[in-house]
Amino acid sequence: MWELLLLLLLLALTMNDGVLVGIGKTGPVYLAMDRHVVITGSTRSGKTRLAKKIIARSGLPALVLDWHGEYGGLSIDARKLKFTFEKFDKKLLVEILGLSLNLNEPSIYFLYRAVRGRRLETLRDILTALEDFLVTTRSEVEMKAAIARRLEYVIDVFEEGVIPVDMLFKTKKTISINLSKLKLYEEKILVILFILSSLYNFLFEKGISRGPERLLVIDEAQNILGRGDVVKYLIFESAKYGLRIVLVSNEMPAQDLLVHCNLVITRPHYTYNIKTARAAVVRDNKITELWIV
Repeated sequence: MWELLLLLLLLALTMNDGVLVGIGKTGPVYLAMDRHVVITGSTRSGKTRLAKKIIARSGLPALVLDWHGEYGGLSIDARKLKFTFEKFDKKLLVEILGLSLNLNEPSIYFLYRAVRGRRLETLRDILTALEDFLVTTRSEVEMKAAIARRLEYVIDVFEEGVIPVDMLFKTKKTISINLSKLKLYEEKILVILFILSSLYNFLFEKGISRGPERLLVIDEAQNILGRGDVVKYLIFESAKYGLRIVLVSNEMPAQDLLVHCNLVITRPHYTYNIKTARAAVVRDNKITELWIV
């Protein structure tokens, strides 16, 4: 039995029809890279291990947003990244801040009014613009103070950066961004969304691509997937510019996201509403069971 599996594995590695992820009942099973990828399963079901294999076998440069510091390799502390917001659309920028800092809609609009006429390069510029913004009512004074407090909670970590984030998008190497050193949950969310937005802007300027050119692996992706239409828009639109996003999540994403992705289930669960006895690849409602290799 093992000899047969080894033979099938060697055969699979010589073929080029996507990325090998396992052996099914009829032979090698490949994961097509024509769409984004969702890897889901319960805790300790092999999601990270599979993501590492996809990175290695795809042959594409990859940027890994590593929530727990598990991916290893060439790793950069997230606190060393330098973000600049000159090329950011201000509406997108304040939406990201609002989603990350849990601001309500009135607060997001208030922040937009404060920054829309200002030149912004750093988070400190955003805080300065907010502090300079004139208010006339008590409710605006309270709203301004509340937004400022939340910005001040996270601003320090973004002032230590020395590595321009755009440099990461130009390398042909696989790089992991270690988020585990960030103390606040909001800091991790901000870094992820800033990188996603910055990478989208970078690829948009290059233009539409005919095929996959780069991977972005987002670990613990459930932490960003429920944060509004802006996140979904960035994910959906990035595919046409050659980016393939691998979303590693311990929760099954919403249907409107799954229709744009190829799904890998590392371990079945009754809550998934997908009938499979073992690990499986799901594409266009077709379920292919497999042993992950």
